[in-house]
Amino acid sequence: MEVKMEVHLTNMNTFEPNILEKSPQEIMEYWTPERKNAATPIDAFIEPQDDNLLESVGENAGPTTDPKEVNYAERPFEAGGKLFFTLDNKDFVGSASIVGENNLLLTAAHCVQDNKTGNVAENFLFSRSYQGELSSEDIPFKKVVLKQNWFKEKTRKWDYAFAVLAKHSTVSKPLTYKVLDITGQTITAFGYPGNFFDGEQMVFIKGTSNKGPNSLWRIGGNKMLTGASGGPWVLADNETVVGLNASSTSAKIPNTLLSPVFDTEFDNLFQYAASLAKED
Repeated sequence: MEVKMEVHLTNMNTFEPNILEKSPQEIMEYWTPERKNAATPIDAFIEPQDDNLLESVGENAGPTTDPKEVNYAERPFEAGGKLFFTLDNKDFVGSASIVGENNLLLTAAHCVQDNKTGNVAENFLFSRSYQGELSSEDIPFKKVVLKQNWFKEKTRKWDYAFAVLAKHSTVSKPLTYKVLDITGQTITAFGYPGNFFDGEQMVFIKGTSNKGPNSLWRIGGNKMLTGASGGPWVLADNETVVGLNASSTSAKIPNTLLSPVFDTEFDNLFQYAASLAKED
């Protein structure tokens, strides 16, 4: 399917795909239980260019916990969910969370656009607190925005995207976010890795974040694999998002969870996405 792009001159470093080729009802009908069960966990398959990423992974880091089942009623987990989408005629799953507004979603850019072909996904459906075909609510996307640099530069530095949901979520409140140095911070990272509970159950890990080259945060000792992509990194307050799962597998840096660094570029994209969300 051809996806039309609308470039906003006031924010040239972003683009907004028009994904309304199907109505929200049609998207809901598309995602039958059979399609959900057959969808494949997504991964961007980007290898770091700098071998120095191998150095000092886990330095000054405490132990990272094994993935554990979440309590969906607790913060920050009630704001998270499983993401279903179709890319190049294949159905995939990832993870996402509600951040900033009740109708605004944060996920990984590779859950939105293939950075090799430029193709943009469709049939986006966010299933909050998804657990074995059950969820608190299922909401299709209305709009999605991400940095053009994700496709131009093909690096995980830009691996984040925001989506405006077709309606407001019933979550008690959205998570917040901050742009700050998280070196040495204890992070809760969560999502739906396919190697635990067949991706049917949200799980979380706790580990210590350290910074490496290429504008990436890292948590060593991670055991979550594909499917966790797009899930948030949250501070000990259980409210503040400071990163997201951009990669959980790499031949060069195995067992290391990577996140782009949230900076002014990220903040600008959030402010733009939030302005779109408030229009609804």
